[in-house]
Amino acid sequence: MRVPIHSSRQQIKVVIAATVFMMCGFGTMTTVGTFMKPLEAEFGWLRADMSFAYTLFTLGTAGGGLVWGHLSDRFDPRPIAIFGSVMMAGGLLLLSRQSSLFNIQLLYLLIGALGLGCLYSPVLATVGLWFEKRRGLALGIVTAGGTLGQGLIPLAVQELLEVTGWREAYLVIGCVYCVLLAPAALMLRKPNVEIAVSGTAAARQAGWGLPPELSVALLSIGAILCCLCMAVPLVHLIPYFSDTGRSPASAASLVFVAMLAGTVGRVLFGSLADRIGGLATYALASGGQTVTVYWFVELEWLPSLYVLSALFGFGFSGVMTSLVLCVREAVPARVAGFSTAIVSMFAWLGMGSGGYLGGHCFDITGSYAMSFGGAAGAGIANLLLLGTIALLLRWKARATSSRAPVALASL
Repeated sequence: MRVPIHSSRQQIKVVIAATVFMMCGFGTMTTVGTFMKPLEAEFGWLRADMSFAYTLFTLGTAGGGLVWGHLSDRFDPRPIAIFGSVMMAGGLLLLSRQSSLFNIQLLYLLIGALGLGCLYSPVLATVGLWFEKRRGLALGIVTAGGTLGQGLIPLAVQELLEVTGWREAYLVIGCVYCVLLAPAALMLRKPNVEIAVSGTAAARQAGWGLPPELSVALLSIGAILCCLCMAVPLVHLIPYFSDTGRSPASAASLVFVAMLAGTVGRVLFGSLADRIGGLATYALASGGQTVTVYWFVELEWLPSLYVLSALFGFGFSGVMTSLVLCVREAVPARVAGFSTAIVSMFAWLGMGSGGYLGGHCFDITGSYAMSFGGAAGAGIANLLLLGTIALLLRWKARATSSRAPVALASL
């Protein structure tokens, strides 16, 4: 028996709220790289040390996501979202008052654990509950908010830095977040009834057929590798472009182009996943970011860098969307929420490690060639892993089909 489809008006509200959360949360991630040059100029801190704030932010998001994601399975996500909104906006306001590297690193850790940790896994899980059909498209739109934030926030911050100091820029961002996040938190809630599934939908809910533990483990390894690949440019593109003599505004505009392409790409990749499946879409997205990431240190002509930024943004954009969908496809519905939190935790670990290693390689070599080369290597390793998963699924399908005639004969 089918449960009536949820109100389309409420579905739209949830998608809008979730998109705002992703925009602000992922925009906060970019502030580490955007503020790196001003902080370096004022305090003389090493880039690896400043990048470690990004690492702590992602570690906090990873650990906090497990806790908040678990709680959101049992309670209304609205209070969690309200708490996360307050912590994120408040943390940015506090950053404007700091002069200690340790305090800045600690605040980014707390913003990740108590801010984005509340607004990532719980929000994505809630969106998934509202949709029986076109879940990929819905999640594509929501995650597109993340790339939009990663493009808009650096561009806006660079404009602020031109007319104010870095402290005032942090203050303005925190105030804007208060205005955006408050109404979004009030719009988020779970559906009143669960969506009933039957037929082919029920078969999809059963998972890939591999042991759930194996599926989650493989996807977690893939999450680390693909996020190692994307983290280096996301954290270090603005400092790298500034080092090559381009103005900070020009560097921010290149990042904006990447994120604008990513905003479109996430919607398209989400829609594509509804047709060809999450794993195939994940492989296409991972391949796109892998083949483009190293060319940032090879190309010098500005128009070609804009084209490359667009191609990279379009490629990396589908990774998060398709990875979340892969988890939903890989495991039974009863463990989908916690499995998503686990894979997301490893994705954040990959993001944090990539951001730090990119800065560390620069500090020891004085060049970003090793940083971006390592990012490409991680992407290649992820593609090999995805090929292995595809072979396992093909072997499982053949084994299942070969047993079917035997079972019928025994009847």
